[in-house]
Amino acid sequence: MNFINQVAFITGAAQGLGKAFTEALLKKGARVCFTDIQGEKGQKVESDFKGKYGQKNVLFLTCDVSSSQNLKNCFQRAVSTFGGVDIMVNNAGIVDEENWKNVININLVGALEGSMLAIEHMRTDKGGKGGKIINIASTAGLTGVFFTPFYSAAKFGLVGFHRSWASNPYIGQLGLQFGCLCPAFTDTAILYPKSKSQYDDDFKKFIGQYGVNKVETVVEAFLMLVESENCNQDIITVTAQDGIQYHYKENLKKSNL
Repeated sequence: MNFINQVAFITGAAQGLGKAFTEALLKKGARVCFTDIQGEKGQKVESDFKGKYGQKNVLFLTCDVSSSQNLKNCFQRAVSTFGGVDIMVNNAGIVDEENWKNVININLVGALEGSMLAIEHMRTDKGGKGGKIINIASTAGLTGVFFTPFYSAAKFGLVGFHRSWASNPYIGQLGLQFGCLCPAFTDTAILYPKSKSQYDDDFKKFIGQYGVNKVETVVEAFLMLVESENCNQDIITVTAQDGIQYHYKENLKKSNL
């Protein structure tokens, strides 16, 4: 896929996977607006990336995805700066079982609202050019995880949203594609949450048993989605044991009313 003149909007990207996704797309020639609630850290990354990839190709915006208006303002700023958005990546996420409403608002509601902003902007029946919406979920959105039930609930919801939109029989007419990335434990800050739970020992045992993904492996899987000619309905899982597993065009039943 030719990324020249393609514009991506990525949330939660001052560090970890979001930062790595941003750089991967910049290397491919895309222009990227990346956001994060960590303003100072994001500005430092922006300065570094502008030096490497060009002043006009990178934009950082401080954004709290749990604020509908803040997210909308940032998305509109990206559109006005770059002339549009072609790839929406809902990546922002936290693990905080003690403050579970924050988990739902950031990991699920923020991703849903980000998706809807992109849908309304991209859909061809309303004057858009079409585009891809990539939601970063988790293997915890495919199977229950007893020590992070709220995180798992948020990711299950995000996977359900992906599957529902991707199975829309009119998706082709809208010019939209929905891809979903579901990595397991990955070597980023989210693997070391500040809040503790009664199951911390079990959490550590799970990590020891199943291993931890390298960031570069998850980035490779991410690029498989964004470079695909048509990633709609596709889900990629990434685990330390089995590597990248690409689930092509799952046998989803079309939505029936």
